[in-house]
Amino acid sequence: MDFQFYNNFKYGGLYDYLVKKQLLAGQELDLFQAFDTTNFELVLNSLLTAQKVNQTLMKVTYYLDERYNTIKDLLIRAVKDIHPSYSQLHIGKLAWSLNVFKKNIFTTNYDLLSYWALLRLKRKPFERNIQDGFSHRNSSDKTLSFQPATFKNDHIKLLHLHGALHFYEDQGEIIKINSKSEDLLTEIKQMYEEKSFPIYVSEGDSEKKHSQIKNNYYLRYCFNSLLKADGGITILGQGLNPKYDKHLIDTIKCSKVNYIAFGVYSTETDSSRFIIETIKNHFGKLEGKELIFYDSRTFYEFTRRKSWEQSPFIAPNTIDYFPIFNEQ
Repeated sequence: MDFQFYNNFKYGGLYDYLVKKQLLAGQELDLFQAFDTTNFELVLNSLLTAQKVNQTLMKVTYYLDERYNTIKDLLIRAVKDIHPSYSQLHIGKLAWSLNVFKKNIFTTNYDLLSYWALLRLKRKPFERNIQDGFSHRNSSDKTLSFQPATFKNDHIKLLHLHGALHFYEDQGEIIKINSKSEDLLTEIKQMYEEKSFPIYVSEGDSEKKHSQIKNNYYLRYCFNSLLKADGGITILGQGLNPKYDKHLIDTIKCSKVNYIAFGVYSTETDSSRFIIETIKNHFGKLEGKELIFYDSRTFYEFTRRKSWEQSPFIAPNTIDYFPIFNEQ
């Protein structure tokens, strides 16, 4: 896209960042490789389990404690180094873009931008009824847990297909950290200190991602919602590389959507034509579906025009899609 919400917000992931900076190394890196994962939640919770077993058997745990504290501190550092604060972002731009959608918004990003945009969309001038399914357990409990029954027919759903940094699991419940937007990053780091680690699908091949999704109630709900999607779907900022995202491609192909609009962002190395042909190959043969391409560089400007509501490429009551891309 030709606009950025924060110029320095470019990363492949928390694990990749730490490895690239050579901060995750030695025995700590060996643990990730032994589990064949990039998932901090898995490694940290495994260390906690090992600590508990050793303590029960009256074995020393200091070496486990050291590995645990090092990896936990690295996770906190990665989030601190990578993620911009609320004040550094142009959340209004993202809110304007998301305001186009009428039904569901799916994101594979596990950062906080979409959630902050959700909060902005609830306020003026938008005042949209957009929800993420988290609600207080009762009037006296301030904890926000995932309760899909709270979704109403008139709600626009914001669903994190790969989890989020501000979600964690507590005794089988999926909890969202409850904090003001400006304080959310600080609160997240504090929860990590208290052994509540984020639910997010980290880097890895598609099969590993899908396995993690199937083993988590919230993530399964999100993917089932994508599978049930109908009408049209717009894909923006997602390359859909089969090695990493085959689970997304397969879910969309099996869904009831009739139109798949894909945002194309050409570069010096990848032309529009190359990207279009690559995506066509990724999807392969489509039964009862039409694949449409649009220029993602104009997405934000397009959402600012009132004329989009009369666009012939908008299907009513669907996950909207946009004007056909000029392939010349």
